[in-house]
Amino acid sequence: MQKKVTFEELIVEMMPFSDELVNWCKLHPEFLAALKIIYSEKFISLGAIVTSYSPNYPSDEVIGIYTYDYQRKNPIFKQDFIINKGKLNKEFMLFTRNLKRGSSKYVKDINEFYTTYGKGGYYVNSHHLSFEQLPEEMKPRGLNAIRLANKLKGEIMVKPSQEHISKIYKQVKSIKKAAWFEKQKLRKSG
Repeated sequence: MQKKVTFEELIVEMMPFSDELVNWCKLHPEFLAALKIIYSEKFISLGAIVTSYSPNYPSDEVIGIYTYDYQRKNPIFKQDFIINKGKLNKEFMLFTRNLKRGSSKYVKDINEFYTTYGKGGYYVNSHHLSFEQLPEEMKPRGLNAIRLANKLKGEIMVKPSQEHISKIYKQVKSIKKAAWFEKQKLRKSG
């Protein structure tokens, strides 16, 4: 019998995360619980990430995750950061303000990110953003998040049934597997 997939696991699986990061989320519940993207009643994920490298730690990959905090009186976009240590896909750290049950070895306050990876002025004004401050490639996704938030105003968010979650999860896994095979074919022909 197949293990039940949670709504939160489905959301993470739908993100453009590496398989290793998806598995990390499953193995570290405190990490998963601190991700804003899993709280659909408050945040809308833009469904995209941006990667960069800080000159302070050039071997670590910085993964920016954008969400739209639509339940605020004045909604804003937020960006949290995941560090892929050494870009090895073996250890990840999340920097956020959305700490659940305190911080842990793998979940830290966003201010720690700015004092380490942002030292020297890097990533200034990148945690809370207006629409205009979003990277150009994120703006269409930002508009979609705003439209969805406007539809949701005054509505109660209802999570899908377990049957529906499982169905979508299987479809996402199938699409990801097909994309992986396509990448392998391209590498062999290139």
